[in-house]
Amino acid sequence: MKRVLIIWLNVLCLVAIRNPQVFANTPIHNHQPPKCITLPTGTLVLLETAERTASERATIGKQVLFRVRANVVVDGQVVISTGALAIGRVKSIRKNTYNFPESLALEVTAVQTIDGRLVALHGNEQTFTGLFPGESMYVEPGQTMTASLMNNETIYLP
Repeated sequence: MKRVLIIWLNVLCLVAIRNPQVFANTPIHNHQPPKCITLPTGTLVLLETAERTASERATIGKQVLFRVRANVVVDGQVVISTGALAIGRVKSIRKNTYNFPESLALEVTAVQTIDGRLVALHGNEQTFTGLFPGESMYVEPGQTMTASLMNNETIYLP
């Protein structure tokens, strides 16, 4: 049994010496430069809240998650896909009083592009107000917001 194993190892070594490409693990690459598209400043992004935010637990600056509602397309290429995550924050809180219900102002700050990077957004602040005076309120998932791209961004397509 040992002799058979030694013979097979010798045969494999001879094949490897005579034809090194047989055992090469290096894949052949077409070193093409990556395709990229410029996402212009001011591009509109339609978003929705992805989590429930309670006014009684909210603090100014608290992170809030959003998701993209519609693909953002530039030159026929999707650069921000539907469902991509976005990050925002609680910008201001107005506590409830006897005459006024509680309200939260939310702002979107960044969104994930198709190449996985977060790009800065200029979020339009949106205020959500409760229904009844003297009660706390909730921002439910699915509340629509908009934001626009803050800077020109180069997006690398897969």
